[in-house]
Amino acid sequence: MNPIIKILIFADVFLFSGLGFMTPILAIFIKDNLPGGSIAAAGIASTVYLVTKAVLQIPLARWMDREPANVREFWTMIFGYLVVALIPFGYLVIRNVQDLYLLQVLHGIGAAIGYPGFMAIFTKFADHEKAAMSWSTYSTSVIIGMAITAAAGGWLGEAYGFATVFVVVGLFAALSFFSTLGLFLFYDQMKTNHPDKGKSFRERLASALRSQKHPIVPPGKLDIK
Repeated sequence: MNPIIKILIFADVFLFSGLGFMTPILAIFIKDNLPGGSIAAAGIASTVYLVTKAVLQIPLARWMDREPANVREFWTMIFGYLVVALIPFGYLVIRNVQDLYLLQVLHGIGAAIGYPGFMAIFTKFADHEKAAMSWSTYSTSVIIGMAITAAAGGWLGEAYGFATVFVVVGLFAALSFFSTLGLFLFYDQMKTNHPDKGKSFRERLASALRSQKHPIVPPGKLDIK
């Protein structure tokens, strides 16, 4: 499997596994801890997120597709995943339902920015002779991660409180964002828009670390005698 695809799978496993922690407790948190909160407010919050994402991602995707390479898709994905990684920590500071809705708008914006680029890069660099296997591996990995953390999220919220759950979700989201940064090792390859197996992630990382140990000396710094 292409190492780019492996990085993308790891990123979403971390992201959706983290969100799985919130699945069993979010509506309870909204109802019991936010002034004006209710089960209906929890449903409206989900609608606000989904509508924001749905409205924005098609115009953004059209803008990305105007460029033949993957530069726009790469940078929007990175920025979008950064925004999404910050959202769980927002639950620690919101004080009412209005704050909740604003947080959901921001979540929708981040998702609309990040997910089209993710899907485009995944589609272009998946092994087209084994496309079903690539997508099935992605889907199965994400679902298993969410299934495990959904069970753990209920226990964690009951034992340690909502704040602990949101911090854990934030840490998983941060791991997802940092996973996407691994794509910088393949940046030149993505710009060519020609998938090539080339070096593995481990080989590229080792090469990058070696270059840091032996940086190129600018011509003006050479000691010529």
